[in-house]
Formats: sequence, structure tokens, C-alpha cells
Amino acid sequence: MEAAALKIPMTLQESDEAPDMIRVPATWEEYLELAEIVPYNIDYIDGELIAMGQATDTHEQLIAQLITLFTNQLDDQPDYRVLGSNVKICVEEGRADLNADLSVVKGSSDYAVLPSGRLSTVRIKNPEIVVEVLSKSTKAYDQSDKLDLYRLIPSLKHILFVSQDEVFVRSYSRTEKPTEWLDADYRSLDDTVRLGELTLLLRSIYRKTSLSA
Repeated sequence: MEAAALKIPMTLQESDEAPDMIRVPATWEEYLELAEIVPYNIDYIDGELIAMGQATDTHEQLIAQLITLFTNQLDDQPDYRVLGSNVKICVEEGRADLNADLSVVKGSSDYAVLPSGRLSTVRIKNPEIVVEVLSKSTKAYDQSDKLDLYRLIPSLKHILFVSQDEVFVRSYSRTEKPTEWLDADYRSLDDTVRLGELTLLLRSIYRKTSLSA
């Protein structure tokens, strides 16, 4: 664990002064230990730990607005729960552990299992929807490495990417063929994103940001 710890920020101040993204080799066990210590979210993919810079206020505003929109539409469906970024998405124990900005789960959570055999109630394996708010420094990573891994999750039906730098939303929706996905791009405030029976108007997503103008 010491080798990995020496290469990533261990405080929020160090994180603010570090590069926007740091990737270092680490074992699954080292990652799990560091995830309990560092005061910000880190990802793990195939023997590599990924640390990212702190979120902007626009990023957090978009997440808050999206949580509100999803919660309002799913409020009368007790099987559905909207979760924030502190609950990790575990694609497979020992392979990938990711932080989505927002996730939607139907029914009970399928928790990941730690090396000790204990269930980790902060790691779920069965989201139905995941949402990522993109930044200039992370959008390539989000739409490549993370996208590829998200699509391996059997329960996942929709993946949503929302830009914080321009009016732009990209959705991926699984078809009846498990390995086939359809994508769509939205660039106007008058556009409406459709995720199954859910609808999200871009004007509503961006209404409290400077981009709404």
C-alpha cells in the first residue's frame, strides 16, 4: 500500500495541487485500503488506481439537479432508488470499482464481496442507470475505460453522459440483445432525453447553470 500511497494525493489540499488525473499500479487490496483513507473518490481498473481532481461547483450543481429530476419521476415507484456518488459501482470484485456521479437501482442492492468475505454496503453491482457529469480532464476516461466496463454490467440498461462545459448529453441504451447498445446525442436545450419511460428535458438539466442561457 505504501508504494501506491506515495504516488497519489493523501489530502484535499494535495489533490487540488495535483494533476487532474493520476494513474498508478495497485493491487485490489491496496486500492480498498486507500479508498478508506483518502478524502476523495478513487477508481480501480485492472490493477490500476485512478485518482481525479476535485469537482467544480457546476459539476455538483448538475448532479444535484439530475438527482432531483430522477427522484421526482421515480417517486411513485417504490422499487426504484436514486443514489449519489458515494456508493461505488463494482463491475467485478478485484477487477473494477468505479464512482458514478449518480446511479438508479431497482429492487435490493447486490453488494460486492470484500477479500475478507464481508459484504461491502458501499459497493453495488446491479445499477439500472448510471450517470456521469463530464469535465474536460475526465471525459475521455469516462467515455472509454468506464463506458466499456459499465456495459459489462448485466443489470445496466442506460448510461448517461452530461457535459458541464457545453449543452451536450449523450445516452447509451441497451437493446433486447444484451451486447447491443444504441447511442444518441442531444445538443439543444429543447431536446428531450428518453431513458425507457423516463424523460429528461435538457432545459431542466441545465436550468441552474450558466449554460441555460
